Amino acid sequence: MKKTIVMVYDKAVISGGAAKIAIQSAVELAKNPDNKVIYFAANAEVDECLQSNEAIKVVCIDTPHIASNKNKIKASLYGIWNGQAKTEFAKLLSDLDPKHTVIHIHGWSKALSVSVVAVAQNMHFPVLITLHDYFAVCPNGGFFNYQKKELCHLEPLSWKCISCNCDKRSYFQKIWRCMRQSVQNRYVKNAKDIHFAYISNRILTLSQPYLKSTKFHYLRNPIDLSDQMVMNHHCSNIYLCAGRVSEEKGVEDFCKAITEVQKNVDIRGQVVGVGPLVDTLKQKYPKIEFVGWVNSVQLTKYYQTARALVFPSICNEGSPLTIPEALSAGLPCIVTDCTSATETITDGINGLIYDTGNVEALKQKIRISLEDTVIDRFQKNIRDSFKCADYSYATYVVQVNRLYDSILMEEQER
Repeated sequence: MKKTIVMVYDKAVISGGAAKIAIQSAVELAKNPDNKVIYFAANAEVDECLQSNEAIKVVCIDTPHIASNKNKIKASLYGIWNGQAKTEFAKLLSDLDPKHTVIHIHGWSKALSVSVVAVAQNMHFPVLITLHDYFAVCPNGGFFNYQKKELCHLEPLSWKCISCNCDKRSYFQKIWRCMRQSVQNRYVKNAKDIHFAYISNRILTLSQPYLKSTKFHYLRNPIDLSDQMVMNHHCSNIYLCAGRVSEEKGVEDFCKAITEVQKNVDIRGQVVGVGPLVDTLKQKYPKIEFVGWVNSVQLTKYYQTARALVFPSICNEGSPLTIPEALSAGLPCIVTDCTSATETITDGINGLIYDTGNVEALKQKIRISLEDTVIDRFQKNIRDSFKCADYSYATYVVQVNRLYDSILMEEQER
């Protein structure tokens, strides 16, 4: 089916997982002659793979990220409603046919604001929003209390929610987020005709109760995987933790558990990644090796030479990339029970699952994994069941293209 795809995201440069998916999928979709691809973003900087691609029209309105805008009042107002984005997006859509165009939005919270969703709806374009996080329903985007370092079960924008100081920065920031959410709810929460793509069952479970739409589609995030599986992890005594070194990632739980198990067993702990807690944890846990940042090729080597990956996150992670990355190297995983990692890891089959934040439970799982026969069994199950092709961009593009076609067919039948 011939169609126009308008990809929408705050940035046009690869700066994180959502940006990479938006940009790379735009490039792949543009290879299909039936697809006309337009990329709409706020920031002026454009990734080379978009800039050099003649098949993609790139529209950037040169609005800065709200966190980097020196005019804080203007940034606060733009974060709630970006009038410039609204005007420019309306101008772009005025030349397009709603019957043959899909608006695919990957994110708006950092610069564009919900004004782009409002424009698309007011002009009767079909909208698909990928739920990369919880910003569609939760003011701080995580269903997580960053002050208490615990999961949040409050109803978004209830009085208990509004009065709760859960924000990373300050309560003032929380109140601003609530103001933004109340405006956003009119166009996202209360919209019955928006299509939502969820990347994990956890995101669906937490988000769906607060959205009036009934149009939900599973769309697994694509990942560049090495497909270099090795089967000798039982030979290693290294337990690996990879990712941002911050409180909500539970890295200190990893350091504490490994350090305590080391008193009786010869094992090593490695932390790959950077973050605000690195210096503190280095001093507190001198026997843990802090590697710092590494590129994807180097990270694969760490996966290949470890005994197990420990994923100790204490927050509602919607689709952690480290799990399929580790599995692609044949590496068993020990994960908390509060993230979508449990949708990939089955306890006792290809890894182990423990109670979130429970260091004693983590120590127990580490001790179980010290048995070579356990690691061998996990590796065999990973080899037999995990397929890198399931996560490829080629697979993703086929699936998302079919989704676009079904959305447009539904639109044309209305």
